[in-house]
Amino acid sequence: MEEKIRKIISEKINPVLAQHFGGAELVEIIGKTVYIRMNGACGACPSSQITLKSIIEAAIREEMPEIEEVCLYQGVSDDMIDFAKKLIKSERDKESAH
Repeated sequence: MEEKIRKIISEKINPVLAQHFGGAELVEIIGKTVYIRMNGACGACPSSQITLKSIIEAAIREEMPEIEEVCLYQGVSDDMIDFAKKLIKSERDKESAH
């Protein structure tokens, strides 16, 4: 199931989202619910819920009707955590240099 969803995302969903400088990735599947993270411009777009339902969920459910819902993952990405750690380290290095 996971590989099929990843294939749908890479072949059907991301080409559409890339036109708007964004993308989507599978985070996890719990039961019949798929959790997606939107990245790039799509990650901060106020229309992300509309995109999620009208493009992402529609494409996944078209090929996999057993999926009941596609939800936007609300966690923090690994990239954002790495960025925050580097920023904190940089600030600490500045403080210790004084």
